[in-house]
Amino acid sequence: MYGKLRRIEGWLSRTDFELLKEISAYQNERNLDGAVVEIGVHHGKSFIPLAKLNGGHRSYAIDIFENQDLNLDQSGSGNFGAFMANLRRFGIAADAIVVDKRPSDEATPGDILDRVGPVRLFHIDGGHHVDAVMNDIRLALDVTTPHGVIVVDDVFRPEWPEVTMGVFGTSLLQERGFVPFAIGFNKTCFCAQSQVAAYQEALGRNRLLAILRSKVYRVGASPIFVYQRYPLPEWGLAKLVMWVMEMYFPGLY
Repeated sequence: MYGKLRRIEGWLSRTDFELLKEISAYQNERNLDGAVVEIGVHHGKSFIPLAKLNGGHRSYAIDIFENQDLNLDQSGSGNFGAFMANLRRFGIAADAIVVDKRPSDEATPGDILDRVGPVRLFHIDGGHHVDAVMNDIRLALDVTTPHGVIVVDDVFRPEWPEVTMGVFGTSLLQERGFVPFAIGFNKTCFCAQSQVAAYQEALGRNRLLAILRSKVYRVGASPIFVYQRYPLPEWGLAKLVMWVMEMYFPGLY
């Protein structure tokens, strides 16, 4: 699937695709009920695998699409026509999804629960300013099941510092018992502390992810699988070439 997804405009690394795939596969194997939700679908590059792999449950997409006057930080520019065309190309029926063409701060937990029910995988890639990130986290926490996963895009990215501030500058996730269990190329995955071992075991079955895992970092007693690293000025050319291969051509690496 990833080879076809690469032709869609947008942002989804192979590493992050593998993370989403294994999380979805684990949820399917365990018959864990719940819909999937994505804030900031753009042209559908990450929403499509979520919808295809969600075990027959419905999916909810939130994006302002062409209403770019509402895009306060210019963090992406969606296109509704391209999004729907891509859904059709991948065989996703229109009646299997709900499209909410509003800013995410206008969507309520009731809107989501009434139309698709509780959520097992909630992907946040909307506004990149602090207020938007905090709003989206609150929304995700209010609808995500105890066994579910919340994935946040662009955490730790230096060009989007407010995403990190919105995630770790408050205790929203910690108050609900959600902790990070995996950091991918561009996405950070959170689940309930009680679910960390199960999800990490599922990720450990993926051969490519096993190769790309750079370290296991512990915050207290909670381990985090890290699949990202940044190049250092001290690196030589050979190490830089290997890093480029690892990050951008992981299959070849």
